Amino acid sequence: MPASHRRKGRKRAVWIGLTLFSAFTNSLWIALCKPLADRVSPLRMMLLFRVILALLFLAPFLWLMRGLPTGMGFWIAIAAIGLLEAGDWVIMMYGFERDYLATYGMYETAPLFTLLLAWASLREHVGVMLLAGILAIVIGAYLFYRSSRFSGYGFVGAIVAAAVNVISKYAVDQVHPLVFLFLVMVWGGATLTFIYIFFEHPHVSAPEWGWETRRVLLPALTYGISTLAFFWALSLDTATRVTAVSRTSLIFGFLLAVFMLKEKSNWRIKLVGTALVVAGTIAVAR
Repeated sequence: MPASHRRKGRKRAVWIGLTLFSAFTNSLWIALCKPLADRVSPLRMMLLFRVILALLFLAPFLWLMRGLPTGMGFWIAIAAIGLLEAGDWVIMMYGFERDYLATYGMYETAPLFTLLLAWASLREHVGVMLLAGILAIVIGAYLFYRSSRFSGYGFVGAIVAAAVNVISKYAVDQVHPLVFLFLVMVWGGATLTFIYIFFEHPHVSAPEWGWETRRVLLPALTYGISTLAFFWALSLDTATRVTAVSRTSLIFGFLLAVFMLKEKSNWRIKLVGTALVVAGTIAVAR
């Protein structure tokens, strides 16, 4: 086998492994957060996540920051990601309050929008197997959150998430993934701080910052590891493929819900959804 084929095979194995690891740790931090849902507001929790991670990754950022891009395009992309990611979180929170299943079910169409945006802006190749795999993943994901209702929040959230993925692909190709993660956490944290001060703060009970910080530390670290792995995978392959394979988080979430949180609801239809997500992932990763 030629050396170029071996290198390509190793690179493929690395991005798939990183994406699956990201999917698992993504499901894990969500499971870890569930017991905190009644004590910490979602917006405050994500703000704490970003503050903790920005502090944690400050030293690696300072070590690796040499040679940061000077072009305006990169910094506009970073600012856009911070704004869009924070906005997406707020959109989804409003959607969850109104109809959790419909919102999350519609949100899982994000891989389709990522495919369209990546094809249009990054000129990523779209083959028959890739399209078929993504459709299988989206249908399988829908079975996890079945709802006959349309959710405008979930629809807009899926488009915004796809835009974040595509812009992230453009930006992460220019810097080390650790540097990129730090910049995204800082911009996202600044945006969420603004939203918290002017929109949520007057309407919620006084936060117990010390207690909350201690309780969210482990989920925050897990979230940071998951996000870093995703960005690292994104630097190695296309936004379309990495985003699609990351939907295996649904499978890991299902397993954690059954074995860690002892949830048993709708497990039969979720098994069908799992089979479709697995089949789609195999098709996408070929």
